Amino acid sequence: MIANPQFIDVELKEDIAKTVDEFSKQKKLEGIKSLSRYNPKKVGLILYLWSQGVSQSQMVKKYHLSHGTIKRTLIEYADYTCKWAELGSKLSKMLFLELSSLEEDMIEQVRERLHSGELKPTFRDLMYISIALDKAWQQADRARDRSDEVKPERPMITQQDYEETLTAARKRMAELKRLEAVG
Repeated sequence: MIANPQFIDVELKEDIAKTVDEFSKQKKLEGIKSLSRYNPKKVGLILYLWSQGVSQSQMVKKYHLSHGTIKRTLIEYADYTCKWAELGSKLSKMLFLELSSLEEDMIEQVRERLHSGELKPTFRDLMYISIALDKAWQQADRARDRSDEVKPERPMITQQDYEETLTAARKRMAELKRLEAVG
């Protein structure tokens, strides 16, 4: 069964919205200032555009977002962006295929009109659809490349690491007190 692009788009948007809402609630509980709390729609837009393969520079130019805001948002949601990029990549690929199919249909119609003598072709007849097709391919390709990104591993701190650090800190503090008493 072939997936419906609208279904994937709705699934993607709902998943992003749900995650942003969860982050917002968590930040509120922790009393942390966050764009997720104050402007969840902007966060959702950034994450959605990123999942579709839209570059940071394009977001700055077209949507007037700052590089810093984009970067902080992507870092904050780094654990989720790969999953969303996979969905976005699927969506971009399906839309690319639909556009490619449309181009083939248009070419066939142009071909029929050429054979009948009804049309005298020019470069512009296919230029716009070719440009759109190229942009769709580039965006799908960027989204695909992102879906394979490796997430950095977070260092795990064990109870033993904590206790060793605490013991070392206490020794240093005791040594500083001893030096102050002597000095």
